[in-house]
Amino acid sequence: MSVNVNSVFFSTIVRYQCSCGQFQPFSSIYFCRHCVKLRCKLCVSHEVDSQYCQHCLEYIPTIDAKLKKNKCASCYSCPSCTHTLSTKVSLVPVKNEANQFTSKKSYVLICSYCKWTSKDVGIADQFAATGGWPETEVADTKRIDALFEYYKLVAQKEKLEKEKKRMVHGQRPGHAIHLLDKYGISASLSPKVTETLRAKLYSGKLMANNYSSDKSVNELKAESAKATDVCVPLDVDLYYKKRIEIMSESSIEQRITQIELQPCNVASFYPISKMLSVKRSLRCKQCDHNLSKPEYNPSSIKFKIRLSAFYDIPELQVSKVPQLIAHKPCLMELTIKNPTQYLTHISFLNDAQYGSSIGQVHLPQQQLLLPPNDDTLELDTEHSDNNKYNDDPKVVSFRRGNKLGIFVTVVPNHEKECKLVFCMKHDFVHNSMQVNGDKGTQRSWVIHNVMLDLTSFMYCS
Repeated sequence: MSVNVNSVFFSTIVRYQCSCGQFQPFSSIYFCRHCVKLRCKLCVSHEVDSQYCQHCLEYIPTIDAKLKKNKCASCYSCPSCTHTLSTKVSLVPVKNEANQFTSKKSYVLICSYCKWTSKDVGIADQFAATGGWPETEVADTKRIDALFEYYKLVAQKEKLEKEKKRMVHGQRPGHAIHLLDKYGISASLSPKVTETLRAKLYSGKLMANNYSSDKSVNELKAESAKATDVCVPLDVDLYYKKRIEIMSESSIEQRITQIELQPCNVASFYPISKMLSVKRSLRCKQCDHNLSKPEYNPSSIKFKIRLSAFYDIPELQVSKVPQLIAHKPCLMELTIKNPTQYLTHISFLNDAQYGSSIGQVHLPQQQLLLPPNDDTLELDTEHSDNNKYNDDPKVVSFRRGNKLGIFVTVVPNHEKECKLVFCMKHDFVHNSMQVNGDKGTQRSWVIHNVMLDLTSFMYCS
């Protein structure tokens, strides 16, 4: 009984080896056309192109995102169930200057899933739909800022002491002005530049003397001691003898979502600002060319550059697999698809450079030809092109457009596991180039290591 395998739901069965040595699914691999090598997300450089809110689709510049701590100013999540909060509009009577009541729109944050509202925590209704909700203040903000400043000064003091020791013991050449005097370069410079360098050197020495004085260190220690005095001792009666009401206490997940406040009671919940999402571009570490670059528009799902492997590399899939039995040969059908617009030559090798096969596979020895991809071709009707390419019926099962089916024999060596590693060799056609005044194409041979994980098809008696 054969099993039909869908490449979408069984993408981990066929894996290609990246240039870093790891086997990855075909859908998560990129192909650098300049280096002619496979790249995965682990062996490329990630660069942040833009930040945006995935709820309101607003583009936010990098500087504004840092100031807002990578949070959206107009979108919030429910602190109870983490669903997106919506704005509810209502009319309230407001007294004007003439002591007359007029109706005015007021806005309230409400969760459509758990029915949590901003009125539950005492947040006043806002008269603007966006940008007017108050932000919660952390009680330990001053203490954290004081500690940051203290450790920043301590780190700078230690750095200056290390630099001073290196200059004393001769482990490092002197200051730039000493190097200029040593090699006679200061004579060729203008007096203004020389005085500027000497002034910077003198100010650096004064700074080092100021940071190395005991008085400044004592002052810093006093500031840190004042910051640590804010700690409140543990109240035993409050945390050990008080009766716990489950409906009014917050869960661990709810406290983690607001890590700066960590509310213990449900009444202390506050709306959570939505975190911003980023659009990344991937760059090859060897040749510094972009492999993936998205559009800056948050609502656009297109890419400026998208060098995925399924655009240039033949896709190998498992079509039909019988129940595999250990130490018995089984006939299996594979399909190969050519995504390019050129005729592709494919051959298989059993000597994989990396990885050990748990089983044996007998692959076709002759070279296979894959016709180019034609989008206008109707794939519903089968085309008998076997006579055109002189295919062996014992090797080639069918031809349909740019797709080819082949038979391979698999012999598992283990009763519970079957992994096959082999090499697939094919030619890659570069972009059209001018050769002696005529348009020509440049071909190069590429070898990929492919692994078939057929463990799920093993027959267990």
